[in-house]
Amino acid sequence: MQKRIIVVDNDDDIQEIIRYVLEEQGYQVETVSDILSFNKLGDVQPDLILLDDWLSDGYGHVLCRALKRNRQTKTIPVLLISAKNDIESLAAKSHADDYIAKPFDLDFFTHKVQSWLSPDRNAMRPD
Repeated sequence: MQKRIIVVDNDDDIQEIIRYVLEEQGYQVETVSDILSFNKLGDVQPDLILLDDWLSDGYGHVLCRALKRNRQTKTIPVLLISAKNDIESLAAKSHADDYIAKPFDLDFFTHKVQSWLSPDRNAMRPD
């Protein structure tokens, strides 16, 4: 069964690169550009959420905190993505499962995603 990933990023180019790379790896990818669009997805239960911190209608770390407080979504791994210098701190404060600093190497990115989608992901810890 294909793993499903939701990418929330307001940069169309980054969305397309991530979609291409992950679909080439066999994942089902859905992209949205803001929090409102993410909320319209409803009860979708992805296997992983890749969440940019800077969105046109708010901050990803605020959305992440809300997802981690919700009993229906708290177990979905969320990787916060940002070019901010304090991404590690933001990820910790928002209870993100991990983070990826921009700009990122595509090999590093795909390895990080694969490791969070592996059967032994419960043993994962941020690098």
